[in-house]
Amino acid sequence: MSAPSRGQVSRRDALRLGAAAGAGAGAVAVAAAAGPSSSASASASAPQPRSWSASAAVAAVPGVLDLYVNEGYLPMVDGTLVYHRGFGDRPTALGDSQPSLAVAPRVFTATGELVLSRTYPLGAALPPNGRPAPMAPDPRHSGEYLVHRERWASYFPVRTILAETGSTIRLRVHNRLTQPHALRLHGVPHPTKPEDIWTGPIPAGQTAELELAAPAPGTYVYSDPTNGDVERVLGLFGVLLVMSPDARWRLRPGGTEFERQWLWMTHVVDPVWAKIASTGGTVDPYATPAVPRYFLLNGRSGFQSLGISRDLAANDRRSEETLMSGSAREVDVRNFSRSYAPGAVGAGQLIRLVNAGIVRHQMHFHGNHVWTVRRGPLDFPRDRGYVDTAGHVVLQQWEDVVELEALERKDSVLPFRRPPEVIDPVWHARRTDWVYPMHCHAEPSQTAAGGLYPGGLVADWVLAAPTPSGTATEQTHHLYRSQVDFSSDQIQEDEPVTEFKQTPDASISLGFFSGRLRFDDGAQHDIWSFETSTSGRAVPAPLIRLREGQVFHARLRPSKGPHTIHWHGMEPDPRNDGVGHSSFEVDGEYTYQWRPERGEAGNPNKGSSGTYFYHCHVNTVLHAQMGMFGALIIDPEPHPQIPLGRRRVFGDGPEYDIDTETILIPYSVDPRWHTLDHAAGLSGEDAGLNRFEPKHFYLLGGELVRRPRGDGVWSLTRIRANVVGTAKAPTLLRVLNANYNPMTLRFTDPQGQPAAIGELVTHDGRPFRDTSLTDGYSPPATDTDSQLTTSVLAFGGAERYDMLLRPTTKGTYKATITWEDWITKKPLKVREVPIVVT
Repeated sequence: MSAPSRGQVSRRDALRLGAAAGAGAGAVAVAAAAGPSSSASASASAPQPRSWSASAAVAAVPGVLDLYVNEGYLPMVDGTLVYHRGFGDRPTALGDSQPSLAVAPRVFTATGELVLSRTYPLGAALPPNGRPAPMAPDPRHSGEYLVHRERWASYFPVRTILAETGSTIRLRVHNRLTQPHALRLHGVPHPTKPEDIWTGPIPAGQTAELELAAPAPGTYVYSDPTNGDVERVLGLFGVLLVMSPDARWRLRPGGTEFERQWLWMTHVVDPVWAKIASTGGTVDPYATPAVPRYFLLNGRSGFQSLGISRDLAANDRRSEETLMSGSAREVDVRNFSRSYAPGAVGAGQLIRLVNAGIVRHQMHFHGNHVWTVRRGPLDFPRDRGYVDTAGHVVLQQWEDVVELEALERKDSVLPFRRPPEVIDPVWHARRTDWVYPMHCHAEPSQTAAGGLYPGGLVADWVLAAPTPSGTATEQTHHLYRSQVDFSSDQIQEDEPVTEFKQTPDASISLGFFSGRLRFDDGAQHDIWSFETSTSGRAVPAPLIRLREGQVFHARLRPSKGPHTIHWHGMEPDPRNDGVGHSSFEVDGEYTYQWRPERGEAGNPNKGSSGTYFYHCHVNTVLHAQMGMFGALIIDPEPHPQIPLGRRRVFGDGPEYDIDTETILIPYSVDPRWHTLDHAAGLSGEDAGLNRFEPKHFYLLGGELVRRPRGDGVWSLTRIRANVVGTAKAPTLLRVLNANYNPMTLRFTDPQGQPAAIGELVTHDGRPFRDTSLTDGYSPPATDTDSQLTTSVLAFGGAERYDMLLRPTTKGTYKATITWEDWITKKPLKVREVPIVVT
């Protein structure tokens, strides 16, 4: 290689510095030099321009990736231009109409190459429009397919840097702005220091070179750590994805196998912070707290994220890198490498969820639960699960809501299974793609510019239509010019037809009411909700309780519409999923139809017993807050040998005491929201729905067998529990978070000390199980040596947990519930409920 030019660091010098820092696989080299436009001394003393000349690109060095800290303006989903910064792959100026603020995907290979490629593995077959074609129809299951093993490449969005284990990652970071910046690899430990690898501060106009051996396979965030979270919010972030070249369709050698993978990066934009930075100011996050106004997934929001804009090329890119899609198949979560035929695999598709923003997201999947296998660098175990000190379960598990804290990374598998609650005639008549949404259930994230639902962090996934050839074709969609057009043009139907209507085993008729209700703090709030002819006007809405295997009908007759009912956690066909923008909104009357899946003893793939809820999915951000939600409970089929007064949580699960069964529903109210109109924000006006500022905090619920009838608010005043070891079965406490904030639940004993009395048995309607036997019985975690009994539980919006209360002595215990800010985690409110143990 030729001698380095001024402002560059030679690879030889970088390696020498790395050797001095520490040898071995973790060796890292960091060096800094003056930028190509100025010397180090000049940059420290002379006034600097806002950014360096666009002609200041450096000569490329083979195997080295140049990243330029640039600035520019990007259009948001409503057309507003907002100032951003970013790590680009070419120098651009502030006024550039196409600023380079994100690097195009590159791959550092184990053979020493740096390859510009949107896809990986290199050379693998490209799935048409991102969707893997199946191998052949599955002869065992109608409408399902065998899928190829180790065939399809995956597409990756901008900001992705891929590296194979055994490669050397070489970066040159050029700071083209007038303030110091840096690049940190979060979660990649320095070999000799107690910190993550980073460049250190890079002065204006200077360059730092970073060289390191690729870390262990996994997902890592890179960002500028200057000024805490601020530079990351302004756009200086991305993902480093490390893969093993010996296990290119697995998380790691011997790890979870997948058909293809997807990388989803979430981010938020605060225009106030951006304006301060654009004028050369320094954002003080304490003096100017963040108020995100735009919420993005892989750089897109709303109708652009859903691929229904009139920019067809952008829609295609979105489909390739963001739209999870594939054919239905049989998946066994005990063994994703199960082969059903030569060349086939029983795997789903892997999704890598990365929160590059600052708010706590709740990623809710319709249509299928996902199976979560990893958090950060930690593979979740299949057995010996436990609850960590923060209150999170550490065990591979089913979830329909994946909690994602700031800078957190989680890996989950979407199984692409037949939606378990769809009835047979509907499944067998399927001729088109079935489209299901994914959205954040911290609902303000569904807005843009204060309204425009669903204009924020949304996506969808597609269960491909069956065709004679086994090759799926995507449906055509109406295309929109703008987010305003989309938000104000939802499909409304007066009398939709229930297809293949069956004779129900259970049914309910729900209407709509609005009225003013008094809560337990004396405050009165305008409430919208559901009611039956006998329920009274109350919040939460009437409890719906079914058994597995029952055909269920719910007739919705909204007197003030339109409205829908989404059966959160139940997974029927899209028509009965109750999502307006992917099916229809009910203006007159519709009968929803589905059947809860029957469980099988020891089978983690079957069963639906647990706690769910239902809510309106029209302008959901507002309507759910207004009170349009209720609890939904699915029981197992009765067991003939269960004593009177007891019931099982699920088919082969533990027994509990029916008389003391209790539901706890945290809820809070922002009074300003309760003055808004039904369609607030949908036409483009700023309704302020990105700002949820609750002033009143409530604990709804109580003992299920004693719910009062009539008008009013059902408030939780106490919990009764039975002492362990008595003739009575333990109390079952069902927790349903109808709130938009993250929560923490803590138990203390009569002396005020932490009391590990809550044994977690289900999450999001699925049992915790030991799935370590790849072909055998998967016992409930409660029957194993898992440690899921805890004194603390952390949970976010729309999550549900069922737990058995197991106090060892009589007395009055206490449940303390804390509402937390979704950015700062600062407690907003603390409420306590006595637990009377007899």
